[in-house]
Amino acid sequence: MGLFNSIKGLFNYSQVNQSTEHESTDYQSFSIIPAPVAEQGQYRVAGYIRKSIDDEQREHRFIRSDVCPSEQQAVELTISKCQTLIDQMGDKLFEQ
Repeated sequence: MGLFNSIKGLFNYSQVNQSTEHESTDYQSFSIIPAPVAEQGQYRVAGYIRKSIDDEQREHRFIRSDVCPSEQQAVELTISKCQTLIDQMGDKLFEQ
């Protein structure tokens, strides 16, 4: 049951409401906004990647399975993972 509850928790929207947005970091022409989620004494990597395309603000929201013991570590890991994702996907992040 423990594993099932952990997986179920990843999709629990109420956890997203427990996140705290941090100052954005610019990378290439994107903005990375870390928003780690407090969860059972740890912090889950989560946040937003935003970019203005053709005068329209686009946003890619994500929550990952990675957890860190401190909020600051989660923020740093979020930025690092977002930079890699931007390098790999670019504007394709916003395609549906």
